[in-house]
Amino acid sequence: MDKKVIVYSSPDCAYCYTVKSYLEKNGIEYEEINIYEDEQAYDRMVQFSGQKNVPVTVIEEEIIVGWDKEKFKEVLGI
Repeated sequence: MDKKVIVYSSPDCAYCYTVKSYLEKNGIEYEEINIYEDEQAYDRMVQFSGQKNVPVTVIEEEIIVGWDKEKFKEVLGI
C-alpha cells in the first residue's frame, strides 16, 4: 500500500491510539503529528478539516475525523 497516511493526534486521546493500533495491525505505515508539539500543524488541521479535536487522519486526499473503522476499511481497501 503506497498511500500517504498522516495521523494528527495527542498523547491523551484514546481514539488516537485506536487509529494508530489499527493501522499498525494492518501493516500500514503512517506519519504521526502530535498537535501539542506542533502548533502550526494543529492550526493547519483545523483549517483543512474544520475539526478542533483529534484524531484526524489524512489518507491521500481523504480526511477521516475520529475513529470510523468502516471508513478506514473503505479508503485503505482492507
